[in-house]
Amino acid sequence: MNVDDLHPIEDYSPGTLRELIGRVENSRALEQIIYRESELDEVWRLLDGDIAAAARKALNSVEAQKLVAVRKLIIEAHDLIGNDSNTMGARERLLRALALV
Repeated sequence: MNVDDLHPIEDYSPGTLRELIGRVENSRALEQIIYRESELDEVWRLLDGDIAAAARKALNSVEAQKLVAVRKLIIEAHDLIGNDSNTMGARERLLRALALV
């Protein structure tokens, strides 16, 4: 795991979130924080697409609500790391999101 690089985010699977959590935990420098914020942006974007698709397909409300809850936690993690460099707060939100996926 190299925290000095921006990693591609293909999905928000448990494996992807675990890797992201590891990078968040080990990010200290401003550039590393910016990379984690960008990676969280991508997770957020992917969730937005899946939430929109769920609405179009009238996916059952439990699944749609779970996606919305995961997105809320990702947004909180994004804001914590981006605004305050609060990697521990971001980590906690990501762990909660991981429990939902």
